[in-house]
Amino acid sequence: MIEGKQVGRLKASWLLCKESWRFLSLDREMLWVSPITALLNLFLLGVIFGGFVIMYVASGATWSDPTSTRVVQYGVLFVCYVAGAFSLALGQAAIVHTVYTRVHGGDATLSQSLKVAFSHSGSLLVWSCITSTVGVVLHAVSKHKIAGLIVAALLGTAWGVLTYFVVPAMVIDKKSAFGSIPRSASVFKQNWGETLVSNISLGAVFFLAHFLVLMSFIGLTVVTLSLHNIPLFVLLCVSMVIWMIVANIVLSTLNAVIRTLLYVYATENVVPQNFNTELLSAMLQKRAVSFTPTSFTPPADGQAA
Repeated sequence: MIEGKQVGRLKASWLLCKESWRFLSLDREMLWVSPITALLNLFLLGVIFGGFVIMYVASGATWSDPTSTRVVQYGVLFVCYVAGAFSLALGQAAIVHTVYTRVHGGDATLSQSLKVAFSHSGSLLVWSCITSTVGVVLHAVSKHKIAGLIVAALLGTAWGVLTYFVVPAMVIDKKSAFGSIPRSASVFKQNWGETLVSNISLGAVFFLAHFLVLMSFIGLTVVTLSLHNIPLFVLLCVSMVIWMIVANIVLSTLNAVIRTLLYVYATENVVPQNFNTELLSAMLQKRAVSFTPTSFTPPADGQAA
């Protein structure tokens, strides 16, 4: 029930998209976080592969032994996992600080949020190593036929659920990498209970948008190629790539915003003044609770308390 009406998941997802975008529009600089962390990830991957090549050439090894080759492959895979997880976690931490500050009446700048994110870089790096280890193990398990794929999928889902609020726990509650995992699991269990409840997400809206854009691209491509208009075809391809990049940036940012709002709402019972409370309640599947909005005094320097 939202706004006194029974609505389907697609309608609820559309309302969530509008509400989260309206919240994001107050701090649009958050959209720069994903490109910045993507560049950081690209830089880290360059360093990793550069170091790998240097070590390979310097050692003069051929790694003809299958066992040695497999060890090297998993080693490189693990380091790449860590780099990707670290870049992603830094971006999420910056958005968490921005959203948390906004909810409590402040207005954090992009530089302030990135500074806060990097101040937690130690814990975020440890967390990246933890989740990367799990990722490598699941990757190894998934190679064992169908049973391995099923087990890896189930374990991966459970891990994603239990660690859903890890980064907000680090930034907001100042938890360590190891302390944030039980904190995240506790928040999830207290609000969703013992079983995983299907909740509202942005996935349906963006899937529909991607589908419509793809259908349009296919149609225009057929027409363009039939007219032998190569420049227009190239323009269509470039437009499609730009759409995919921008849409993924927006989706990842909105998901980080919603995750932070859910965490604040679940742990502090704070109702964001400029967000539909019924949507948050529907996502959390919480029992009916009487909330009294708390009054906060904005920090003088725009930083969250």
